[in-house]
Amino acid sequence: MHGIGLFRRGIGALGALSFAAFGLAACGSSPSATPPTTSSATSSTTTSTTTSTLPSGPHNCSTAQLRVSAGMSSGAAGTIGQIVLFENAGSTSCLLHGFPGVAGLDSAGNQVVQATRELNGAPFTGSTGSLPTVTLATGETASAIVFGSDVPVGSATSCATYAALLVTPPNAYQSVRVQAQLPACSGLRVGPVYAGTGGGLG
Repeated sequence: MHGIGLFRRGIGALGALSFAAFGLAACGSSPSATPPTTSSATSSTTTSTTTSTLPSGPHNCSTAQLRVSAGMSSGAAGTIGQIVLFENAGSTSCLLHGFPGVAGLDSAGNQVVQATRELNGAPFTGSTGSLPTVTLATGETASAIVFGSDVPVGSATSCATYAALLVTPPNAYQSVRVQAQLPACSGLRVGPVYAGTGGGLG
């Protein structure tokens, strides 16, 4: 009987231990608190660049906006000078810089000779950057002078005559026929464009 009592107390203690273990297990398996969800927001910064366009200045004069014509002519010491006028007939200002292109034409309209560039009576060999730039407002006129010689060369006793001039404004692409006659003894020479109607001579 004493042994049976000890056996029952052992079972009771074992049951108590099992219950305690079960309780601990239940506590350990209880759901943990759900961690808070972190939301990451990405912000983008847009940089706006504003480009301001400054008003552009005058451009080179085109042949279409110029009225090209013959001005005064004069002669001295066997040289005949013919002034060519460039009037701005357009609605905006434009620029003339450097030498015009000039060709001498025969009576059939064929180009006989191209004028060589001259500055202050001597062949021009420098940079056109050293030459003046003319800002030509609407209605204003610039000019250049073309030279021909009436002195026969070699055994010749007379000279032919250029019936007209074919003129291309500086930095332009189209030419204009100008009614102006120059002696054709020894080619043509042309000076740069200057403001006014004197071709740089005054």
